[in-house]
Amino acid sequence: MPLSMCQIGSTVILKDFMLSPELINRLYCLGMIKGAFIKVISVEYNGPMTIELLGSKIALGYDIISNIQVVTSKYHS
Repeated sequence: MPLSMCQIGSTVILKDFMLSPELINRLYCLGMIKGAFIKVISVEYNGPMTIELLGSKIALGYDIISNIQVVTSKYHS
C-alpha cells in the first residue's frame, strides 16, 4: 500500500520506492531504506506528511508519499 494511505500513529515498514533514482538516493541519505520502520506523525489530505524515521521528523510531499510502498508492522510501536 502507498505511504499516503497510512493514518496518524501507524508504524509501517518501507517496502519499495517508485521514484526517480535521484530522489531515491536523497531519501537513502536520510536513512529511508527498505525495511526501515516509519511512524506517521501527521498528514494533510493530499498534502504533506510528517513521519518519524530513526528518531528524526521528516516532512514529505504527497507526490513522494504516494510513490513509497509500505507494509503494516505488527511488532513495532
